[in-house]
Amino acid sequence: MLAGGLGTRLNGCEKALLPLRGRTFIENTLEVLDMVSDEVIISFRDEEQVIFFSEYVCGRETVIDELRNAGPLAGMLEGFKKASNAYVFVVACDMPYLRREVIDHLFNMCKGHDAVIPENMSGKKEPLHAVYRRRPMLAVIKDSIREGKRSVMSPVSRLEDVLFPESEEMAKMDTGLMTFTNVNTLSDMDELKSKRRC
Repeated sequence: MLAGGLGTRLNGCEKALLPLRGRTFIENTLEVLDMVSDEVIISFRDEEQVIFFSEYVCGRETVIDELRNAGPLAGMLEGFKKASNAYVFVVACDMPYLRREVIDHLFNMCKGHDAVIPENMSGKKEPLHAVYRRRPMLAVIKDSIREGKRSVMSPVSRLEDVLFPESEEMAKMDTGLMTFTNVNTLSDMDELKSKRRC
């Protein structure tokens, strides 16, 4: 799980601590991740953030960014180096409606492929809610960073075998695809609260 963002569009607020259903985003996310994997790694930006979140870590593996200002790729780089499993599910901490069924489906689809990156309702790819084969993705992340390319889709474009399941397929397991809901701004948070009242 990527938790190292600065929350600049949320006035510096730690996204992982935003409230939802009486708990924080990070608590809801970790509950689902613990159900789908025996290895949960939390990526933080620095040691100070690790200490700040220590009550939520609870013995789980953590990594910190060695690279600064490299965005999600910095966290992915360290997480992929630490991971021991052949396949890795990557998710941002600002996606509080994860569905176990969707993640399990992505893992099953990824067998024999380099990555499975689903599309949301608008047809946009979700590389921060995706499963990757660890070794090839780690190699292309290093290549992209070495070339100064920080977009998550930069290493993806270098992989040889990537599946992009369309939203209709994902919606079979999550009607409305709330699993892809993410929070980047205060207006996103207001919209999330509005959805909860519906």
